[in-house]
Amino acid sequence: MLFPTKVVELNPRDNEHIKRLNDPTEPGLFHLEAWLPFSEAARLDRGNANVRPASERKKPFRDMVNTVETSPSTFHLKNRGIIYRCDKFEFDNKSKVLRVTVPDISPDEIDDLENGEPKFGIADGGHTFEVIQQTIARINELREREGWTEPFVRVHFLAGQAFESGELEQLVEALNTSSQVQQFTLDEYQNKFDELKDALKKGGFDPSVVAFRENEDKEWDVRDIVQRLACFLKDRWKTTQPASMYRSKGKALDLYTNDSTHEEFRRLYDVAADVVTLPEFIQSEFSKDTGSGKGRKFGKLRAVKTLKKPYIPAGTSFATEHEMDLAASLPIAAAFRELLELKGDKYYWKVDYKEVFKAAADELYKTLLNKVKTAKAVNTLGADTEYWTQCANIVLRAKYELLSKQSGT
Repeated sequence: MLFPTKVVELNPRDNEHIKRLNDPTEPGLFHLEAWLPFSEAARLDRGNANVRPASERKKPFRDMVNTVETSPSTFHLKNRGIIYRCDKFEFDNKSKVLRVTVPDISPDEIDDLENGEPKFGIADGGHTFEVIQQTIARINELREREGWTEPFVRVHFLAGQAFESGELEQLVEALNTSSQVQQFTLDEYQNKFDELKDALKKGGFDPSVVAFRENEDKEWDVRDIVQRLACFLKDRWKTTQPASMYRSKGKALDLYTNDSTHEEFRRLYDVAADVVTLPEFIQSEFSKDTGSGKGRKFGKLRAVKTLKKPYIPAGTSFATEHEMDLAASLPIAAAFRELLELKGDKYYWKVDYKEVFKAAADELYKTLLNKVKTAKAVNTLGADTEYWTQCANIVLRAKYELLSKQSGT
């Protein structure tokens, strides 16, 4: 699909600050190196080529801001700069104007692009660009400081048709992997979570509350989502418990993104929203019963923190006055995979998990209480396969009792 384009005009300070480069192996790829003052670089569109938003809390970001304030003339020497993907560029030596052509797409429209295409803008240097924009927002204040001069930044422009077949994604992955970008950010860049987003939304869980890229300030992390789903891969955990999924979200993510094992997750999509929020459901139910006639003192458990006010976790409707450590709640939640049955190529709830929880709640709570008393540390619960097994057996018994009542036997 063709998109309208626009031309951004930039004014380098000197013709010697612009240099064209021939690509050593790809004749259809064009390079241009430029030293640009911050005020000119800030006029570029951010675009959608960069895979992660900037994090102002990280030390490199703070160091860049410090350089801008205390040693602005050295910024272009200390910073590796920006790599910028565009349709084309041209430099007019006489007028000292650099014209950069990019798709004419507003920031509000970028998220709605089909498959994220076209990709353009900052392929590397998102943190640098954020520093530039923040500097320009307060440049009048900075100019009043004695001895302060506007910093420069190196921008490497890339143009040409060589990226049409996905080579830009490979470039961005390589650049950002060298910057230690998290693997799940790259997976999101390749649209590997699109089916999962649809499944969550269909189940009533809003995927907008999930961070699918690093540095996004969201209540949920996609690795949390995948970790929980991985505990429900029923065929995988027939003879062992999924405690390894608690210990390593990375292993769970590897299973999800691996073509040979991804189909196991697809089978869970019809119940994905329920599976993901089961720990919150359990937390909420135990929270309701604390101090009740059942004698539960949920808030006193080492694995539980009493909140200052009631809280509903994002994406759920499960109110709670307590926060239960996942090491304690995930083994209980994962036990409910015993209620799943495969119909065709999708799992469904053979028995209502909420009804089974009601029947099993007392025994599950007693098991949790005993384990918390003997555990050296709360996080060891998540690795305690005996705890996982006990929870699974309790849920399995409750399931059969409920089915027996329903059948009248």
